[in-house]
Order: sequence, then structure tokens, then C-alpha cells
Amino acid sequence: MRHAALAGLTLATGLLAAAGAARAQDDERMALSSELPITVEDAAAIEKGSVDVKVRAFFERLKGDGGRNRLSFDPELQVGVASGLALKVSPGYRVGNADDAQQGDVKVSAEYNIREPSQGRLGVSVEPLVSIPYGAGSKTTEAGITGRLTQPLGSAAGAPRLHANLSWRHRFDPASDERENRFIMAAGMNAPVGPATAVAFDVVREQSQERGKADNFVEAGVRHLVGEDLAVGAGIGVGFGPDSPRYRLLLGAQRSF
Repeated sequence: MRHAALAGLTLATGLLAAAGAARAQDDERMALSSELPITVEDAAAIEKGSVDVKVRAFFERLKGDGGRNRLSFDPELQVGVASGLALKVSPGYRVGNADDAQQGDVKVSAEYNIREPSQGRLGVSVEPLVSIPYGAGSKTTEAGITGRLTQPLGSAAGAPRLHANLSWRHRFDPASDERENRFIMAAGMNAPVGPATAVAFDVVREQSQERGKADNFVEAGVRHLVGEDLAVGAGIGVGFGPDSPRYRLLLGAQRSF
């Protein structure tokens, strides 16, 4: 009897540990980090002392005479400096034969998680930022703020989630044909499809810096966990509307420490 009770206790402990690991894995596979694997982002919780390094690349086929190509590299370092608060820096750079190639932007931001999306509860976060251009023909500095909402469709950690993002950008010294203020909007969802994999979909509208133009996309992507601290993502977007790129491809990896 004593042996049976001991065996039962051991089994129960093992099941609880496995359940805890599954919940942690669910949280990680459902993360929608900065453009990994698609544009829309979540309002996830931020832990003090967390460090994330992201390496991302985007290829865009632009409309024009014969088409134009733009390849963007956008690494990012994110550090949780307090519970619910993270600082980010992202020194992006563009190459190819597009008009804005051989240029880059250093983005510095602070994301504050107002409310964590858990147990079916709505999550809310805000992120003010500054974007400083550099490189050939670099332009003017931009500043702005992004607000994010995440609504889990259930109380389980792996429940599908709905997301909405709204960003405002202000240019301090725009040219005569450029917008002083512009908006970026994205709405989407993600859902698990395996023990370490989730898929995501969104619709994006981004007002261009040039007046009267905007980029519109429908995107789909997949995020896959490789071990406990590494995630990889891939996505594809199809543009619609007269000004949008024909398509774009997104690839990236995220390492947590």
C-alpha cells in the first residue's frame, strides 16, 4: 500500500511538472514578437531581467518598371529592465535597388505592458519610440507611439488570440511631398497547430512617408520553437492596392537568455 501511494505521488508530481512545461511552451509558441513571423505584435507580459536577441530579414518585391528589390536587415535587442517594462534598440539597414536602399534607421523604444493577456483577459501595452536615420541620403528623424491589444479566445495558455495594433509616427522636418504624421494599422490572430508550433495571420495598412500613398498587405506566418530558448519564424505577405509591394518574405530567429 505504501509503495502504491509513493508511486501515485511520483506520477502526480511528474504530470504536474509536464503540465507546467506544456503551459510554458504554449506561452512561448504563442508569442508574436516584433515582426516575427508577421507584422502584427502581441501585448505580452515582460519579465524583469529577460533578454531577447532577434535577427530578422525582409525581402520586398516592389512595383515599378521591371520591378525593384529591397532587402532589409533588422536585428533587435530587448532587455526587461523592470516588471512590465522593456527597452529595445534596433539598427536596421536596407540594400537593393529601391529608392531608399543603402540607408538605415536606429530605432530606440520602451515597451510598457499595462495588462498581461492571460486567463481570457484582454492584454494592453504601449511603446513610444524614436527612429534616427543614417546612411546615404538619410532623411529626418521620426518619433511616435504604438498601442497593442491582445484578446485570448479562452482561458487556456494555448488558446487562439486576436490582436490589434495602432501606430502613429511624426516626422520632425518632412519634405514638401512627405507626410508630417502617418498611421500604421494591423489586425490579426494566431493559433497553435502543434506542441511547438503556431500559425499567424494579419491584415496591415501602413501610410507611406510620401503623401497620398499607402502599403497594404495580407500576411501569413509560422513560429516554431527549437528547444527552450530559441524560436524561428517565417512569413509571407501579398500586397494589394496600387502603391503596395507585390509581395514580401519575412525570416527571423529569436534567442532568449
